[in-house]
Amino acid sequence: MLAVWAHPDDESYLGAGLMSEVARRGGRVVSVTATLGEHGTNDPLRDRPQALAARRRAELFSALKVLGIDTGMVLGFGDGACDRIPDRVGARHIAAIIEDVRPDVVLGFGDDGVTGHPDHRAVARWTRLALVDHDGRIPLVTVATGAAWPDDLLPRMHEIGAFWPGFPLRDAGGPTWQPTLDDRQIEQKLAALACHRSQIGPLHDVLGANDYRRLATTESYRAANRAAHELMFADRIRRAA
Repeated sequence: MLAVWAHPDDESYLGAGLMSEVARRGGRVVSVTATLGEHGTNDPLRDRPQALAARRRAELFSALKVLGIDTGMVLGFGDGACDRIPDRVGARHIAAIIEDVRPDVVLGFGDDGVTGHPDHRAVARWTRLALVDHDGRIPLVTVATGAAWPDDLLPRMHEIGAFWPGFPLRDAGGPTWQPTLDDRQIEQKLAALACHRSQIGPLHDVLGANDYRRLATTESYRAANRAAHELMFADRIRRAA
């Protein structure tokens, strides 16, 4: 599995359950992160970009280790600037990794980017473009949690600016698969999230421990091409994972 994200912590919030289960069952998981999220702070005077980037890099690789993922890559694009990178340039980076890794499945953002963040949406475009030369043979599975998170949690998430205006989209189209995470998977996911100490505080505080756990239990995925649809809805992804 090749998983492609925009910022450190995307992998833990959005795909930790699936990624860790693939790794636990002996699959190779390669997680790619486009930026180091160096502007991900409400206090830029305290959290200088260079220092925050180093901190978030360490947090990312700690989280990947908790999830049992041995291979992590950072592309080094600027946080908040991915939508200003020509799509063909971003896609070229992802395509090179696809050629090297030769994944059976690619996991990433849907077109909505889940939260609507321009970086997320740009990385989604890059990933789709990078797969064009493979004629849809490699299954592309996209995160659809924006349509699955509990309704009662969304207002509090909006309070801290978790979403861009107009997001999340509650009906982004197409059937979804919602795996049920067991207690072991949930605890592992929460442990990975805890590694992202620079980021989790506001969301944990606004939701409280119980609802934060409830958020973490929800993962939802959508088949983004024919190969993924055949894989997911023939129950193969459940066995492969």
